[in-house]
Amino acid sequence: MVERINPQKFSFTPGKEPVTDSKGRTVYIRAPEITFDSAVKFWQAKNKEIHHLIDRKNFQIVVLTPYQGDVAGEFYKTQKHGYFGISPVATTIEQAFPDGETQTIIDKENLEAQSIYIVSSILTEKDLERVKRVADHFVNTLGARFITLVCPFFGYTREDKNINKDGCYVPSTTNIRAAIGGLKAFVDRMIVIEPHSSATQACAAMFGIPLAPISPWKLIMDELKKRVEIIPEKFVVVQPDKGRNLAATRIGQYLQIPSVSFDKIRLSGQAVTVYELSEGEKSIVKGKHCLIYDDEASTMGTVYTLAEALSGYGAKSLAVCLVHCKFTPGWETKIKHPLFSIIMGTNSRQPIGNINIAKNIKIISLEPLLRQLIGADIEGVNYWQDELFRPMILQEK
Repeated sequence: MVERINPQKFSFTPGKEPVTDSKGRTVYIRAPEITFDSAVKFWQAKNKEIHHLIDRKNFQIVVLTPYQGDVAGEFYKTQKHGYFGISPVATTIEQAFPDGETQTIIDKENLEAQSIYIVSSILTEKDLERVKRVADHFVNTLGARFITLVCPFFGYTREDKNINKDGCYVPSTTNIRAAIGGLKAFVDRMIVIEPHSSATQACAAMFGIPLAPISPWKLIMDELKKRVEIIPEKFVVVQPDKGRNLAATRIGQYLQIPSVSFDKIRLSGQAVTVYELSEGEKSIVKGKHCLIYDDEASTMGTVYTLAEALSGYGAKSLAVCLVHCKFTPGWETKIKHPLFSIIMGTNSRQPIGNINIAKNIKIISLEPLLRQLIGADIEGVNYWQDELFRPMILQEK
């Protein structure tokens, strides 16, 4: 019998809980979001369980076969001599057969490790299957007790609602729920860098998996400050939409610069309509250098549209800071907008487009952040309650 999930097990942010319609269907009107307190308690409960059952320092990090240029490969190269402990960092070797099946060989497995950190960007269903195979191997072959999945990028996050823009139910699959549900039997916890939607954490909670949504905004800002002189009275943070307001607000506080906020509606596919700024916000932008932070660059349609609007309001320049550089067809022309002064992104995933054709793109490594996160977790840190990591959690109290 198929086990049903119980979405009411956790406290949801008001207005963002799943509802049941008149026909008995579970409807996600907005991306579901669990409360800050629920997330803290859930993570800490698992922390206590780990402390009680195992020695947290008896661990191994396993980097799954990385994509070309993504942070997993860099992390493996820098940590493969056992930076965190006595176990060398393991990796996987994939062997493909003519019929489409694959075999996964684990190089340098530790037979004694009780806690396993699997590091992998999740771009495709094959990546999910690889995570499950490796987790199953360590638990059911070698006897490991806990599996933590560390994802610099986790896909499947856009299909987080099942209604259309008119509020009508659409019989479409909820990709993020299905993807995380498939990990339930294999993964105990997840650490995800800049998930696109709060549904990532909420769906994980529904399946009993604590998930820490981490934003690398501070790392990116520190790298930006090495390249651009941020003079508070000359800069403005631009918030592209409500989904990024939290990170943008923290950036404004960190850099001590004001912020303005656009709102947007997605008409269809990649078409975006941007509302005008208020008269007061227009005056803030005029003559200023602007800074925008967003989670993912696909066609660059959103930031291009915002750049057009900002140009009309008299902005001098726009520094674009992106986390996941996806770059699907169409980005090549939009990235040439004359207002763009610098474009920074991370190596969280392999871009689809060839970023070498654009000279103004600077790639920032997430490797130091991965080291911080895993090192702190080995010590049992609760990210929500820690002074260093609390500002990185994409969740308001």
